[in-house]
Amino acid sequence: MKKTTWIFIGFLAIAWLACNNNSVTSEQEETTPTTVVESNVTPKAEATALETDAETTETNSDADATGGGGTATHKESVEEKITTTVKKEVKDKTSKVVEDVKETSSKAKESSKKIVETVKETVTNTPVVEKPKEVVKETVEKVVSTPKPIIKTEIPPKPKEETKSAQEPEMSTEMPPTPTKPALSHSKWDGLLQKHVSSSGKVNYAGFKADKAQLQSYLEILSANTPESSWSKSKTMAYWINAYNAFTVKLIVDNYPVSSITDLEGGDPWKKRWISLGNQTYTLNQIEKDILLKKYGDARVHFAVNCAAKSCPALLNQAWTASNLESNFEKQSKAFINNSKFNEISPKSAKLSQLFNWYASDFGDVKTFINKYATTQLKSNAKIDFLEYDWKLNN
Repeated sequence: MKKTTWIFIGFLAIAWLACNNNSVTSEQEETTPTTVVESNVTPKAEATALETDAETTETNSDADATGGGGTATHKESVEEKITTTVKKEVKDKTSKVVEDVKETSSKAKESSKKIVETVKETVTNTPVVEKPKEVVKETVEKVVSTPKPIIKTEIPPKPKEETKSAQEPEMSTEMPPTPTKPALSHSKWDGLLQKHVSSSGKVNYAGFKADKAQLQSYLEILSANTPESSWSKSKTMAYWINAYNAFTVKLIVDNYPVSSITDLEGGDPWKKRWISLGNQTYTLNQIEKDILLKKYGDARVHFAVNCAAKSCPALLNQAWTASNLESNFEKQSKAFINNSKFNEISPKSAKLSQLFNWYASDFGDVKTFINKYATTQLKSNAKIDFLEYDWKLNN
């Protein structure tokens, strides 16, 4: 198809060039005759003129010899002959040149016409050009009817899961789940207390150190669940009591072995701001005095919080909760006041813990408060003294 098309285009180009060349040649030849005539005729005219001049000279010589009466007339006759002869020759040459040009132009036109007819005949007789649609249709039918080769593709076996680990891990487009906030629960702390604190309040700090990760986990729960305004008084107080005791144990564990809590932080670790709860950082004194005692005004808090010393009220071996808050307040108060290690009481005199001396304003009338929980009642005129405080570790 492509070859035939190019042949057709070639014939058209040749025909166009032939026509164009002939037209140019005709124009050139038509404008040429005058020049040709001038160039060809002039030499012969000059020769004829010379001959005529010779004859004229001879005639003039004869005339001179016979007489000068017919000289002018004869001269005019000679000029007319020369003019007539020249005009005739020029006319004959011009006619011949014009006829030659016309003949050449006619032959060129006939030749171009034959070329064009030949090209048309060739194009007309070409089957591809004459019936392109049928040829295309026939080709399509052949292609469609040709059976396609059957290619068997074997499905590779599914790779074992063991090889998957050797590949690069697939990138997951799923967003990682948002870590859920741990719910407030004192169960971890309760388990640690039952495991490492005796019923009398002796603490196994080495055991707490072995379970330091669990202790830290409980402290993180406290930090994620700070008290809210919707909480009850019992729930809030239980939270702060557990926080005070748990962070005190952590202070000892982080520095264990140590003989006394007063060996830490220059002898006054209660003023160190290091307890992180929510967005706030507290000291032990803030929790005990500014929150528990000042806000709630309950002196029994002194028997609930533990300062890790032998003279301090015993650490309860269970966690404080909203449900056991009141019963534990009563239990701890009675246990501490009636324990001879902490208080020596008789009707007429008493040697009390330094707690009643340091925090006298919290207890109000000390004798009245003592008599509320003491099995031995103090008389109104009983003499009160205070025992020396033992800061050795309560282990």
